[in-house]
Amino acid sequence: MIYDLLIKNGLVYTENGFHELDIATSGEKIALLLEKGQDIEAKKVIDATGQYVLPGMIDWHCHLRDPGLTQKEDFETGTRAAAASGITMVCPQPNTKPVPSSLDAYMEQVREGQKKSLIDFNPIASPLGESGSVEELANAGTAWFKIFQKVATYPYNTSAGTLDTHEIYEAFKAVAKTGRYCSVHPFDKYFFDAGVEKVKAQNLPFNLMNVRHLWYTDEEMTGAAYQLSYYAKKAGLKWYAMHCWMPGYIDLVRMLKAKGEMEIVSSFEYMPAIDAADHIYCPETGKYLDVGHDARPDKDKIWEAIMDGTIDMIGSDHAPHAVDEYHPDDPLHTGAGYGVLDWYGNMLLNEVNEGHFTLEKLVKVTSENGAKAFGLYPRKGANIVGTDADFTICDMNKVWEIDSKVIHSKSKVSPYHGKRLKGKVTHTIVRGSVIMENDEMLGVPGFGKYIVPEV
Repeated sequence: MIYDLLIKNGLVYTENGFHELDIATSGEKIALLLEKGQDIEAKKVIDATGQYVLPGMIDWHCHLRDPGLTQKEDFETGTRAAAASGITMVCPQPNTKPVPSSLDAYMEQVREGQKKSLIDFNPIASPLGESGSVEELANAGTAWFKIFQKVATYPYNTSAGTLDTHEIYEAFKAVAKTGRYCSVHPFDKYFFDAGVEKVKAQNLPFNLMNVRHLWYTDEEMTGAAYQLSYYAKKAGLKWYAMHCWMPGYIDLVRMLKAKGEMEIVSSFEYMPAIDAADHIYCPETGKYLDVGHDARPDKDKIWEAIMDGTIDMIGSDHAPHAVDEYHPDDPLHTGAGYGVLDWYGNMLLNEVNEGHFTLEKLVKVTSENGAKAFGLYPRKGANIVGTDADFTICDMNKVWEIDSKVIHSKSKVSPYHGKRLKGKVTHTIVRGSVIMENDEMLGVPGFGKYIVPEV
């Protein structure tokens, strides 16, 4: 038999750790896992000598802005950027226009993905729509639901969010009936507003550099998270504790998991939690924008929480804006996030090489744990015969420097310009098709599939 793809001589992740194996695929599925060196014929052969073959990385938290805000990003540009750094599936968040809080709006987003996406995807729906929408959205296949408790400023002041805790509780009860998880960005507007007043009281220029580090603090996020955890428990909800990076918030999740009184998974988002940049580089102008950073978390506590299982997943929080939407001197009406998908997978490999967590744990938090929680496993998140042939192949010894001349994201800014990394994704493979090989983009728009939970 002639197989479609043979990946030979690599260190392959299995349920029992990494082993020297060859992988053969047929169609979209893994056909064989076998001891290396056997005589196998294939239409395409990748020699992965000295490299690691991971289950395809999944970005559990990104913003692709499609539909409605495509001046910032769209499915094609966003998934091209994702594929460049080893991501094989994305879960776009629901601050789009229209907000995917009705079945019609949600399916509009799915159709855009089916037309444009280079890799697989599952858009996350909002549960803040009309009565009955939550059940329809769950039946349509959203992997979970997302609420923005963060509507004080642009770009969060949309119907994807609310500060009304009673509305959140009612949404929790509706989602609980579907058996899906619901995630929320914990937020307390009083603390947010206090940061603004502190800057004004000190007669400092009211810009992002002076005020942003006063937002999303331990007190603000943890206090809000305690309230949300109570509502989730009361509603019988499976709670997805998103943006879990501040110390008190991590302690809360660890305590709730130890008690075992509610179903809970948690994540932290890489860009704001670990590598938030004060300045982003614009290659077209050769200049930097002063975007500031959120309150700094305790990074050591985050890495500890990953290794002990308190934190289950990592997302990029890819948050692109058009260059002309950045207004650093108007903090309440500006884009503040930025795109990271072009480099995200490679940044995680560098974190492994710096000793923050292991490559085995990287697989858990970027694919396996989330796939299990959201009903996608073993189709996604596993190197098992019969499952989707999604692979992220990486050279953990490659030392290189980020060059911002090539940015696939529509938002042409870079927070990592000139950054030196150790570890590089060499291949992104989705359902047996090579989407990216040694920085060459081979994927085509429309190849990506809408992947739904098997529940």
